[in-house]
Amino acid sequence: MSEENANKRVEEGESDSPPDKVRRQLLKAGTGALLAVSAALIPEQPAIAAALDISNRFSPKNRRRPRRPYTRYLVLHTTEGGETSSLRKLRKRGEAHYLVNRRGKVYRIIDKNKIATHAGRSMWEGRRNVDNYSIGVEVVGYHNKELTSRQYTALRELIRQLQSLYKIPDKNVVTHSMVAYGRPNRFHRSNHRGRKRCAMILARHDVRARLGLTEKPLRDRDVEAGRLKVADPDLHRYLYAPQPRPASGGGRRGIPQAPDESNLISSKRSAWLIAREAYNSPQTVYIFPDGSQKKGNQIKNWGRIPAGTRVVIQRGEESQGQFEGFREVSQAATPASELAGDDYAAATTIYFLPNGMVRTGRELQRNTSGRRTLDGLPDGTRVLVGYIYGGHVKGRRLPAQIAGIKWNYPSTFYRFPGGRILSGDAVDARSIPQGTLIFYQN
Repeated sequence: MSEENANKRVEEGESDSPPDKVRRQLLKAGTGALLAVSAALIPEQPAIAAALDISNRFSPKNRRRPRRPYTRYLVLHTTEGGETSSLRKLRKRGEAHYLVNRRGKVYRIIDKNKIATHAGRSMWEGRRNVDNYSIGVEVVGYHNKELTSRQYTALRELIRQLQSLYKIPDKNVVTHSMVAYGRPNRFHRSNHRGRKRCAMILARHDVRARLGLTEKPLRDRDVEAGRLKVADPDLHRYLYAPQPRPASGGGRRGIPQAPDESNLISSKRSAWLIAREAYNSPQTVYIFPDGSQKKGNQIKNWGRIPAGTRVVIQRGEESQGQFEGFREVSQAATPASELAGDDYAAATTIYFLPNGMVRTGRELQRNTSGRRTLDGLPDGTRVLVGYIYGGHVKGRRLPAQIAGIKWNYPSTFYRFPGGRILSGDAVDARSIPQGTLIFYQN
């Protein structure tokens, strides 16, 4: 690593603190001198803390993103794809603060103090939308694969700096698989854990130890409190496995067994467990034992899919990781309960009907016509679950007065009088016309 990069930090453009000045002076004398005396001169820094090879790849969305009210968590992700396509997608959508590639290079994508849409639909310790209170770090790789040695080194140092800067304890360094949750559907009637297996390997004690983390969450308080149900028991056991005990002959034992990754439907593996929320997507293909095929949006009777059916998820760059707000009906006469579960008639479930009407589930439930609509939503209906119907923007009723601090959050939606819908980080407060509807997360 060059001396130019050897002193780079999470902070860009910050003035040198006294320890940094000492380190910079030592660098002039050579890296060997630095390692030899750094522990004595800079006791608060690790003796051989790795330097970050870090540079900017800021998203075009960075400029409009609001600042977080506070920072409580650090959420670790795996890209589930290669570096080039992942970096392009993350920058385009502003879906992470940092990316660590397989060579240990770190890229800044969204300013560390602003909101990145990395966790999507999430809850932890009763707080919904973890994006609003967390830093998101993406690691190039897969949820069930080891990191490279350079990734371990870079990620460890990045975590150390962010923990120091935001006072984040080890137990608040969590994985996306821990905080993500799914909406009700035909397989699960309640909000549920198991929507993602993202970064699950980074929940293992031995892996966290290599990242300098000595503590981890040992339970899911949202499940314990009844706010969420467990939909993937194997994943739940893997995430919260106890600390492994030393083996009698030395070394370690007790590394948790990885969940089943088979893509074959069986009595124990449903279409949802394999494809998650993409189970009814046109990008998900079901290959039946007789060789015939159907796309997810072509299947109507999910209970009659034969065992041995193979599920193939075609994950194009544009279909991965999109902000999870709207759900759209792709089959005519779909019951509302299939999209919103037990919340289908709630005041916090919003229906955008193809005829231009916008109604809450509670409003539709009040009359016969509305109940018929809920029984069979027309093709093209879009649904928001867990949102507040804020009402119309008026001369004396401005966005900040309706949605408060959330008025420009990326999770807030604006429906303009002509039907156009934009997220909060895409609107200009000076040009929002009167009559625009605002919807923000509950």
